[in-house]
Formats: sequence, C-alpha cells, structure tokens
Amino acid sequence: MYEAPIIKKAIDILLFIIKEKRPVGVTEISKALLVSKSTSYGILKALLEKDVISKDSTTKKYFIGKELVKIAKIIHNDLDIIKIARPYLEKLSEMIDESVFLGIKDNDTIRIIDIVEVKKSYKISSHIGTKIPLPAGATSKILFSTMKDDEIMSFLNRKGLQKYTKNSITDINAFLKEIKKTRKTGYAIDYEEYLKGVNAIATYIHQHKNPVAFIWIVGFSNSLTRNKIKEAIKPIKEVSRIISERLSFKPDSSEL
Repeated sequence: MYEAPIIKKAIDILLFIIKEKRPVGVTEISKALLVSKSTSYGILKALLEKDVISKDSTTKKYFIGKELVKIAKIIHNDLDIIKIARPYLEKLSEMIDESVFLGIKDNDTIRIIDIVEVKKSYKISSHIGTKIPLPAGATSKILFSTMKDDEIMSFLNRKGLQKYTKNSITDINAFLKEIKKTRKTGYAIDYEEYLKGVNAIATYIHQHKNPVAFIWIVGFSNSLTRNKIKEAIKPIKEVSRIISERLSFKPDSSEL
C-alpha cells in the first residue's frame, strides 16, 4: 500500500506549528521533525499558498493562517450544535420511533453531522459526513424556505430540479409554491420525493434568527406514514424551538 510520505510530512509540519502556539522558523521545524530544510520549505510554501499558514514578513517565521482558523471555527460550531442538540434528538427519535438526522449546509449539499438511529432493526440510517444534494426532498425545501426568492431562482437556474423518483417535484412553479407553504408552516414534508419508499419531515434550527442547521425525521413509508408525520409536526417544531433557544444564548460571530 502506498503511504504518501510527503503528505505525512506536511501533516507533521502543520501539527508542529499548531502545537507550538508561536511563530516558528524553517530551521526549527527541520531540526524538530528531522525533515530536510528543502523539503520543509517546499511544504511550507504549499501551505502558504492555501492560506493554511501565514508567514511573518520580518522574522520569516510561520504561524497558523486564516483558512486553518476558519476550519477550526466550523468544527467548533458543528460540535457545539451536536452537543446541544443530541439529547433532544434522542427524545424525538424515541417519541416518533424513527431515525432523526442533524445536518448543515455545505456548498450545494446538506452534510449530515449527527444521527440518532431508532432502536429497531427496520430503519433508515446513513453515515456522518454523507452529503445530500440540493435540491432533494424535505431537507432542500426547508433550506430553501430560509432563502430569498431571487437566491432560490439563481440556484435553480444553475442546478435545476432533479427527478429522483416519480414523486419528485420538477416544475419550478410547483416547487416555489411548496417553498412558500414551507415558510408558512415552518416545516417541510417529503413523500417519497427523494428516495422511493422513504418519507421525511424536516425543520431548521436558528441562532439569533439565522438558520444554522436542519433536523429531519426519516422512515420507510410503511412506518413513517402520513398520519405519523402529522403526529410528528408538533414534536419536531418544539425540539427545533428548544435547540434554537439554547444556541441563541451563545454570542454569534458578529458579536465576537
């Protein structure tokens, strides 16, 4: 198996800079990690180009860069949301007897950051990190309901509406009508629109009125029936409200 030694060296150098918590020079890095100066310099140059690290123009020493700070903030925010949301998602899953998912917008997808699997063998599951394309199903509807109409049209003109199943909404006017309905109710429903034989209901979590994450309940259509979805509306909205209130006690980035 190929082990990509240059990647390992790059990670070692990056971790060294992070752990030192101070600007470090190429000679110090080279001696500490037993990596040649020429190799160290080449790796540092590549990391600089991606803004993962920065370089002091006077001392010529290196320290963590803007992109690394940005990545750290994303991870920290995800962990905060998961930590706060998890107990409520567990209660919701137990109450509805279906799997509950937590996700965030990630470019043109919604990325799953946590899952509470229902305690039964016949269930819907996935892997943390899985990305759901936009637009697709209940998660897309609830996300688009938080956007302005011109933003939605710009997205749809670029990506279009995909036909995943015979129930998928592919007409733009019908889709926009569904978004308008979602804004009014505060939740979105998907009856086998993304996956055949699978239903879902979704809503969003906000912090200081800004949407930051999405919750959705997913189940097979013979388990998460239309009647069961109706029964899930109040609990999922209540869980969303509680988590949003908890998150809003924390200052958002504009207040830092």
